[in-house]
Amino acid sequence: MKKHIEQMAVMCVLTILLLLGCDKIGSSPKKILSKYLDASLHGRHEEAYQYISAKDKAVKNLQEYLSENLKEESPFAQALASKISYKIKEVTITGNNAKASVEVITPDFGVIFEDILGVAFKSVFGEKKDEKEIEKILAEKYKEKDIPVATTMQIFDLINGPEGWKIFFDWETKKKIDEAMSQAKQLEKEKEIYAAKDKYQEVLELNSKMVEATEKIKELNKEIKSFKEKQTYIKNVVLYDLKAKYYKTYLEDRVPGVKFKLKNKGNRILKEVEVTIYFKDANGTIIAEKIYYPVLVTEYSFGNDNKPLKPNYIWQLEQEKFYKADSIPSEWKEGAISAKITNIEFAE
Repeated sequence: MKKHIEQMAVMCVLTILLLLGCDKIGSSPKKILSKYLDASLHGRHEEAYQYISAKDKAVKNLQEYLSENLKEESPFAQALASKISYKIKEVTITGNNAKASVEVITPDFGVIFEDILGVAFKSVFGEKKDEKEIEKILAEKYKEKDIPVATTMQIFDLINGPEGWKIFFDWETKKKIDEAMSQAKQLEKEKEIYAAKDKYQEVLELNSKMVEATEKIKELNKEIKSFKEKQTYIKNVVLYDLKAKYYKTYLEDRVPGVKFKLKNKGNRILKEVEVTIYFKDANGTIIAEKIYYPVLVTEYSFGNDNKPLKPNYIWQLEQEKFYKADSIPSEWKEGAISAKITNIEFAE
C-alpha cells in the first residue's frame, strides 16, 4: 500500500512537471512577446532578458544587457516612461519563425521638447532653476495633464526552439554590421576608398535596407569616378628640378628643406596640387615623408599659392625660398629624396 502511494506521488510530480514544461514550450509567440514588452517597459530588465533567444544571449550576456538598460532616471523621465504602452496588432507564424507587428504609443518628444525649452527660457529670464528643479516642474505638469503621444509601428521577430518561443533580435548580425561599419569609416579616413566600398557592400549583404551604407556607397562611387579622372590627368602635371639640402637662414644654420617646380601640360586648370616628398637614409630606405601644397586656391590661402595652375603654366618658389622639412630624422642623408604628386583638384 505504501509503495503504491509512493508510485502515485511520483506520477503526480512527473505529471505536474510535464504540464509545466508543456505550458512553457507551448506559450504562444504573442504571449511571450507580451511578457517581454511588459517587463521591459516597466523596468524589469532581468525578467525581460529571460524572454530573449539563446542565440542572442550567446552574443550579449545578462550583465551587458542590464548595463545598457538599467539607467538612473529622473522623475521627469519616469513620468514619461509610465506613459508608454503597446498593442500587439498581428502575429504571423511560419514554421519555427514568427513576425509580430506592435503598435507602440510613446510620448511625443517634439511637443515635450517645446515645453522643456519654455521652462528653460523662463528660468533664464526669471527665477534661476537648476536642471533637477526644471525636471521636477515638468514631472508635476505632466502628472496633472495628459502627455502628448505619438504612435509608431515596430516589428519583432521570434523563433521557436527547445525553450519555446523567444524574442530574436539577431544581435550577432547587428554586431557584425557595427564592426563592418566601423572598419568602413576608418578606411574612408585613410582614403582607402575601394576597400571602404567593399566593407559597405558587406554591410548591405547583412542588411540590404541599411540606408547609411547605401548612401555611403553612392558617395564613394562619385569619389572613385573622380579619383580615376584625377589619376588619368595627373600624368600631365610634371614635377622637376627637385632639390633637397640643409639651408642656412637668419635664425638657423642648418635647416632641412626642399625645392621643386611644377608644370601643367594638360588642358585643365588646377586649384590644388598636393606633393609628397619622401626622405631616405644612406641605404635608400624611406624614413619620413612630408606633404606640401604648392598650389592651393581657397578663400583662406594667400600669396603665391593662391593662384591656380593653368594649362602650360609653371609653378616655382621665389628664388631664395624653400619648403622647410621640420622634424626630419637626423638619419636623413642630405639630398636623398623622391617625390610624387599625390592629389590634384580641378578648378572647374
